[in-house]
Amino acid sequence: MARLTSDELANAIPDLLSPQSLAGLREPVETHRDAWGIPHIRATNEWDLFFAQGFITAQDRLWHMDADRYRALGRWSEFVGEFGLSQDKLLRAAGMGRSAKLDYDASSDAAKAMVDAYAAGVNAFIESDQPLPVEYGMLGTTPEPWENWHCITNYKMRNSLLGTFEAKLLRTKLAGQVDPSKIAAIMNGYPEGHLITVPPADRYDGVDLDGIEELQQAANDANWLNETEPGSNAWSISGDLTASGKPLVAGDSHRALDTPSVYYQVHLSCPDFQIIGHSVPGMPGVMHFAHNDNVAWGMTYGSADTQDLFIEKFEDRSDGRYFLFKDQWQPAEVLNESIAIRGGESVDIEITITRHGPVIAGDPSAGNGIAITDPGLIEGTRWVDSARDVMRSTSVETLHEAFGEWTDRVNNYAVADVDGNFGYLHEGKIPVRGERNGWSAVPGWTGEFEWQGYIPHDELPRTINPVEGFAVTCNQRVAQADYPYYVGLYFAAHYRADRIITRIGELEPGTATVADMATIHAERLSSPAIVLRDRMSSLELTGAVHRAAQGLLKSWDGRIDRESVATSIYAVIRSIITRWQTEFRFGDSSAELLASDTGADAHRRLIAQEWQMALENGDESIWPDGHTWSGVLKSALDEAMGLLRERYGDEMSDWTWGNLHRTAPIHPLSAVFPENADVLNPPGVSAHGDGDTPLAGSYGTAMPFDVSGISVNRYIFDPSDWTNSRWITPLGSSGHPGSKHYSDQSVMWSNVEYIPQLWDWQEIAEKAETSQTLNPG
Repeated sequence: MARLTSDELANAIPDLLSPQSLAGLREPVETHRDAWGIPHIRATNEWDLFFAQGFITAQDRLWHMDADRYRALGRWSEFVGEFGLSQDKLLRAAGMGRSAKLDYDASSDAAKAMVDAYAAGVNAFIESDQPLPVEYGMLGTTPEPWENWHCITNYKMRNSLLGTFEAKLLRTKLAGQVDPSKIAAIMNGYPEGHLITVPPADRYDGVDLDGIEELQQAANDANWLNETEPGSNAWSISGDLTASGKPLVAGDSHRALDTPSVYYQVHLSCPDFQIIGHSVPGMPGVMHFAHNDNVAWGMTYGSADTQDLFIEKFEDRSDGRYFLFKDQWQPAEVLNESIAIRGGESVDIEITITRHGPVIAGDPSAGNGIAITDPGLIEGTRWVDSARDVMRSTSVETLHEAFGEWTDRVNNYAVADVDGNFGYLHEGKIPVRGERNGWSAVPGWTGEFEWQGYIPHDELPRTINPVEGFAVTCNQRVAQADYPYYVGLYFAAHYRADRIITRIGELEPGTATVADMATIHAERLSSPAIVLRDRMSSLELTGAVHRAAQGLLKSWDGRIDRESVATSIYAVIRSIITRWQTEFRFGDSSAELLASDTGADAHRRLIAQEWQMALENGDESIWPDGHTWSGVLKSALDEAMGLLRERYGDEMSDWTWGNLHRTAPIHPLSAVFPENADVLNPPGVSAHGDGDTPLAGSYGTAMPFDVSGISVNRYIFDPSDWTNSRWITPLGSSGHPGSKHYSDQSVMWSNVEYIPQLWDWQEIAEKAETSQTLNPG
């Protein structure tokens, strides 16, 4: 394909000024885009509001929406060729489209109307004479009509597979390759003494987990698997701490950096409610990181284990396929589908579904497979009703009630309302069953691992107006050891939560403002870095280069700053030790744990957490006999110096963290059309932080340490005066590469700066960059 011209990029941007006549609207709708291209939409009724949201989102993000739709439906290969085949196979099997239709059917009439209106708005844009995004011209295609259930599919694409199945599948496979005790050693539970969420500032006092027996059983039950080829911060503080006397909510969501940004900033208003926050393109409303007239809420991933893997036994007969359950053979559902591949031959696949869900690994025709069970994939649920109801909530308590039907995904919420209430909610459907289901895949034929309903909604962990004066959720363990239900095995270390709580504790009562919340967003002191710095400082070293590096570490304050050279030295040493620990523990299987996928990443973080705690405690038993921490650290420093000099030269001043640690936003079609990669990919920026700091910037296992997990939004909500609220994203509001709003927030984001979250309609109209009226056609 020829290189895109500037005219082609500019001509793909739709008309954002002229009045539009749209069949399906009932009354005129007022829309304004602010100086950052963020839409503010005001309608006289709910139908028109969601219709307009669908139309406006399609103006900015139609390609983004369609890409997610194709991914969710297992059709991504139609756009990107064989590159998308493995993903398509998994998502076809998972059946997001099938479950999305069930969710729609289960929804109330009001929730269906919300989805119907949004879909009608999207189709109004598709059917208009507006130009289509450049991606369609590159692919030589046009968008298909948007069906109502596609909205639900898009949300599922962004959330349903944010679960635990990848790690369980990897543990099941590894249990057949290595001594299960080696896996159990890193899966030994949340560390005693680390912070939990409820009660605030309380520390975990449970015992270590021991999953050796469970993992050994998994190795036996799934010994065929080796023959087959899948974070965030939020906090709320009491009005007793603030200058206004009202609480504050702040936070940020940590995910991979997508292009365009995963979330879409939007402001919606009609006579029944108004809300502003981050939406999922393709899905109506605003569900997370939002506030309405009365309540604010920020979300983090709940880390609840809601996805189980069941090892199934199959038998093919003349009348179909059967699976074993409680000594009886039951008929399985078998679907035969074809995946079309751009530039290649279609691939036929067979999907097998049991009582536990679709098979995502194994070969049922050979007698075995692993099925995934997930509340959002096995039956229709009314979570769309919750998505609608939360926008109308009037208090922290009614927000909790609105989440009563919430399913996709279990989340933590830092919350506050205009009446002065604040706190924390844990919302979603968590199945009731034993801890054994959490370790790995379990036998599906015995019946002993079946779910026994869900944790009752009012028994989910929460704290409202805690006496501590704050609630902090950073993916750390949610509840104490005596909580009566199994929630999950893996939670993030408490380092981020510890720093945020420390910073909140430094606030003088009656003084905290939005600006103080912004400084907490920018917090980048790393507790693990301090421990390693102090141990490195005590070493007896020879060689001028090594002593110079040691000197930088000694004088370093432990902040993961992009201008810091010591940060780079620390990060490379940390990566080397994590690699060595993985290789020592898992031998030939270590390559799978060092791979860049979700299941491996979770275990790699556990390995890093394990050795960091051992270093802090002076525990050398984690190394082979004869190895000491002093020797390991000297060797790691020596290798780190070699790597840094090889890649960045002999001048240490060139080794700044900002040189190693940059965002690398990649448009999903840049690999398909490399001649246009430079216009499709937004420019990268250097970034502070790492995976242990509130200012997030996690990275992989090898240089360059491109940012792999970042704050995909930051927000600060002020219930005392919503016009004081602030927000920022790492790219921009537009999905058009030719738009000035494609990545116009990125530099401010990298500097931990903000843009105002406009709320007052007079100010919005006066400061609008563009205004457009949508009229009934």
